[in-house]
Amino acid sequence: MAFIYAIRFDIAPDQVGELKIGNSLERVLGYLRTLLPGQTGYITTRAMYALEPDEEGEIDLLFESVWDRWEDLQAHRESSLLEDKVLREFAPDINFEDLQIRIYEEVA
Repeated sequence: MAFIYAIRFDIAPDQVGELKIGNSLERVLGYLRTLLPGQTGYITTRAMYALEPDEEGEIDLLFESVWDRWEDLQAHRESSLLEDKVLREFAPDINFEDLQIRIYEEVA
């Protein structure tokens, strides 16, 4: 079964432009998508954002990386490429106050 490392945070509606090609948040997500395949057990990644704001008027952004074995995910969590570490370092204009991290195991 695969293991999923999911990170979710909110951005303001006026920050959605940062997800367009060449903007800062898009570059960070692209950086992760380029470097993560070099890690053992990496399967794939997905980045998505909600098309409508939530009750607080913010847009949810979700980034998931999928790993073959639990040991692979554990090694990733100790690496410098861990999504929340990279996002905090390279996207300083994003408020990570409500950052949520969840780990899932795929159901057979």
